[in-house]
Amino acid sequence: MSPFISGIGRRNKKGGAVVGRRRKRKTFAHPIGWLAMTLPQIFRLVLLSAIWGSMFLLVKYALTDFSAAEVAFFQALIGAIGLFVIVSIEGGEARAKLGDILYRPGRALLLGALAIAAPFMLITFGELVVPSGLAGVLASTAPMFIALFAPALDRHIEINRRQAGGLLVGVVGVALVVGAHFIDSLGQFLGALALLGAAASGALSSFVIALQYKDKGLPASTTSFFALGVGALLTLPVGIVTAPRELPGLPAVLALIALGLGCTALGYLLYYSLIDHIGEERAALANYLTPAFALFYGVLLLGERLTIAAVIGLVLIVVGAEITLREASDRRSRDALRSRYRAHPPFH
Repeated sequence: MSPFISGIGRRNKKGGAVVGRRRKRKTFAHPIGWLAMTLPQIFRLVLLSAIWGSMFLLVKYALTDFSAAEVAFFQALIGAIGLFVIVSIEGGEARAKLGDILYRPGRALLLGALAIAAPFMLITFGELVVPSGLAGVLASTAPMFIALFAPALDRHIEINRRQAGGLLVGVVGVALVVGAHFIDSLGQFLGALALLGAAASGALSSFVIALQYKDKGLPASTTSFFALGVGALLTLPVGIVTAPRELPGLPAVLALIALGLGCTALGYLLYYSLIDHIGEERAALANYLTPAFALFYGVLLLGERLTIAAVIGLVLIVVGAEITLREASDRRSRDALRSRYRAHPPFH
């Protein structure tokens, strides 16, 4: 989910673009990117991916005793509480900017709807019928949707033939996963579409962040708190209507707490820490490792079947997304796609 936006570069006195220090760093698009990281940084990157990947497993556990809307609501609510604590501890600008939501409630509402309410609801409803590992794979398509939406939402972005080829590779990957597993069942097919809808909604939220929040001086933790808080409010009515009458069991409750505090609040905190130490592009590699962990957990802990189609589909989705984000028609478009627009974690 990332999430949040790094600078596009400063302007020199003559109006020309000055490449910021972060732009000059190598990224994982090149082999030396791995060498530029320390072992503790690599460990934290893998840990973040493992935490985010567990979201789809935990949703399955939570769905045993909670409705899909309840799971979405409690994940957003607990995550918002956790982030509020983090913002309060941070103090300074993060806490001082909490009042921004009162001055721009419409933008916060749009962000909460696209970044949290819609994706969380679509993921939980999708996982009612879709295995957790495949849910992680389908939800990882957000970078493809970012590239697909970018030309329509940002006039500075253009899609060239190589990027179109990357999108096509990703679409083939999605078609392989969906066709191999869900084409014979209408319910599972609709569940797969819900998960793709979650990725598309998360992609749209990145444009809200870039165009409405990026240049307003709001720290990422504060913006995340707005999104989660508003998302919790939006999912509350559906959660109340669909709540089962029976009291939930302890495993489902623990799964919900882990979703909110671990996958959401702690996940954001780790992500911001990684951005500070290794840059946003390297930290975003967690978005590509997450579905692999989701598949691993599903096979190991839920007995889900790991198919060749799922593995090949995941590889095609990741490769297609990376080609699309790398092969922009000009440097400005490439930097905007790779740095300015990031999908909001952690659904991915």
